[in-house]
Amino acid sequence: MFRLRLFGGVSLSREDGSPLAGRAAQRHRLALLARLACAPSSGVSRDKLFGLLWPESDTERARNLLNVSVYELRKALGEEAILSQGDDLRLNGEIVGVDVAEFDAAIGRGDHDAAVALFRGPFLDGFFVAGAPEFERWSDAERERLAGAYARALEALAEAAERRRDFQSAAEWWRKRAAHDPYDSRVAICLVQALDAGGNRAGALQHASLHERLLREEVGLLAPSPVAALAEQLRAEPLRAESIRAEPVRPTMTPPGVESSHGNGAVEIPTPTGSPGEVSVEPSGGGPAQYAPAPSPQVVSVPATPRRVLRLAAVMLGAIATVAAVGWALWPDASPPARSVAVLPFANMSGDAENGYFSDGLSEQIITALSHVDGLRVAARTSSFALRDGRLDVRVIGDTLDVEAVLEGSVRRQGSRIKVTAQLIDAASGYHIWSGEFDRQVSDVIAVQDEIAGAIASALELRLPPRGAAAAAQRTPNLAAYDLYLRARHLRDDLSRDAMRSAMELLGRAIELEPGFALAWAEKANVLGPAINFGYVSQEQGVAEMRAAVQRALELDPELGEAHVALGILRLFYEWDWEGGERALRRAVDLNPNDQHAWHHLGNQLTVAGRIDEAVDARLRGIALDPLNARARAILALELMKAGRHDEALAEYERARQLDPMNPNVLGIGPALPIGAEIHLARGRADDAVQELLRVAALRDATPGEMDALRAAFAKDGMRGFWRSWLDMDLRQAGSHPDPLRLAGLWAYIGDAAQSLDWLERAYAGRSSALIFLRTYP
Repeated sequence: MFRLRLFGGVSLSREDGSPLAGRAAQRHRLALLARLACAPSSGVSRDKLFGLLWPESDTERARNLLNVSVYELRKALGEEAILSQGDDLRLNGEIVGVDVAEFDAAIGRGDHDAAVALFRGPFLDGFFVAGAPEFERWSDAERERLAGAYARALEALAEAAERRRDFQSAAEWWRKRAAHDPYDSRVAICLVQALDAGGNRAGALQHASLHERLLREEVGLLAPSPVAALAEQLRAEPLRAESIRAEPVRPTMTPPGVESSHGNGAVEIPTPTGSPGEVSVEPSGGGPAQYAPAPSPQVVSVPATPRRVLRLAAVMLGAIATVAAVGWALWPDASPPARSVAVLPFANMSGDAENGYFSDGLSEQIITALSHVDGLRVAARTSSFALRDGRLDVRVIGDTLDVEAVLEGSVRRQGSRIKVTAQLIDAASGYHIWSGEFDRQVSDVIAVQDEIAGAIASALELRLPPRGAAAAAQRTPNLAAYDLYLRARHLRDDLSRDAMRSAMELLGRAIELEPGFALAWAEKANVLGPAINFGYVSQEQGVAEMRAAVQRALELDPELGEAHVALGILRLFYEWDWEGGERALRRAVDLNPNDQHAWHHLGNQLTVAGRIDEAVDARLRGIALDPLNARARAILALELMKAGRHDEALAEYERARQLDPMNPNVLGIGPALPIGAEIHLARGRADDAVQELLRVAALRDATPGEMDALRAAFAKDGMRGFWRSWLDMDLRQAGSHPDPLRLAGLWAYIGDAAQSLDWLERAYAGRSSALIFLRTYP
């Protein structure tokens, strides 16, 4: 009935995948579930739980806290979810399924494939309980145990593939194993040998080079490791004609190159003595290179400075090895797909939360700069910023956003100076591709973001396009104006009246300081659009200001994609110029194929034109850039329904609901009723539609009386009666400003054509922007 995931973090969800929130999901209660989940048969004594979770409380208080936690969990999960056996507590696996328990069971029966599939990241990754050191020690030991079991499972799969002489599969398993523990030279040797045995010597040499670079840059090793010696031998050995070579000989479990740590905290890496020949890597009988450990290796001691230990830990904790976004430049044996990157919000290290807009703004501008790189797909801000502070492993982020590299960093602003650190990380292996530090005057912030974008493009063997004179001019505004612009951007996604007004005021001040700041003009136009829709600005005044802002932005920079998006919105929603709107939006996506906002509105234009299949394609392009955008997925569901693809529409709607289950604006985008209900009605499932409508009504603060009235109306008069009751609720919630188009749709569902047409006339008289989506109701 419920699912507890402990790999890659902690989550508690229902059977349908929707997250369980509220009191049951509080940190101490999740910790209690985690501890019980790891003792499925024997249970855990209450005394032990006191010491683990509430060590600073006296026995009576700790007992009370435990009892309250058990009560809340049973209330949420069911009375039988947590069983009492004397003084012990046990988690009922028939009610709460646990990935760790399934992992241990798979390991026990030797099903290594199943075990590896279950391991989604380190145990309790990023999860902690304040003031509970015993719990931390227990979770560290459990994390180490499970990571070791995962590593052994990967090696078992790799070795089984080698016995089948399937060296390509073996290389993939060793590659995962190397990503799990990138510093282990024994594993690196196994991967290099598997790649070479499969006929991919170029890939083998590439991995050897990457491993050496990692040891040199991350650990500080200067002497060559046995991996380097093996690579040299492979370079000297002639290539064989056969594509598949004989099975390689595995190195022993503790060959030269395996790291160990001593009591003084130094990281030690054995290296071969004398010449590379002392590590025997020679062909045997015409077969592959043979590996034999060299006797008495020297040991190079690398001081474990705090910085080095932290960097080492950052990679070692990354225990997910996914092939969803494998290796482009890292693995020459694979055809390189289009490169892709996500820019996470840079951490604000200034000690002043007010500077959050500055670090976010820097991140956004790097996204914008990278979006113009040919051949690079950049995850949209909405999705990458949704992972803020999630403490997710970089491989989880890569899998979630479907990107191959992740940029993260921090910004410290003190007085007139800023210090920016940034690192680009390969999402498949956890390796650092590039890192940099910038200590500059605040006035140089624009140059810094361009330097970072250029460095990343260079690291990915891509180039930033040359900028025209107009673009260069608008990229170097007055610093105070730029600061105001960043503050306005920070407010942009909060669609409240106060936030929108503040954003407009800040942009007005920015433009006053720097009249030639094209980005500020374009941003003003793009803020005015939703301000008009939400009624914060009168349509007459708003459209006039929007038209002037768009015109000025394009005069300053004719190739500014943001300005062409604003022009498309103006043409489409307020001037009802379909052809002009499409031209502007096509130009916007040509200028910046990574602009999800542009793809979204191009989808709107194609929907208005009745070209639903093309609209679906545009929505899919946008979602590929912004996979965590619940609203975009909900609108895609609506388009799929219009295309008659009802099952796909329902599946996409469920994804949107899982991403933002409590947002009625996501669930009810349609002008008349929520999307899920429309899909169920299109499938002929009125009962399911009513259940969806009741859920959204509750989210819209329907009173208990209104909920009862909706149920009673459906029971008595079916959908027509339900719509009448829904209309009454809608009118109460709308107050003195009902949406005429929404009411026209509801009267159409009720079957009263006269009322529907009357409200349509009112919508037309008010130039309702949503009229462009008008369609026939059943």
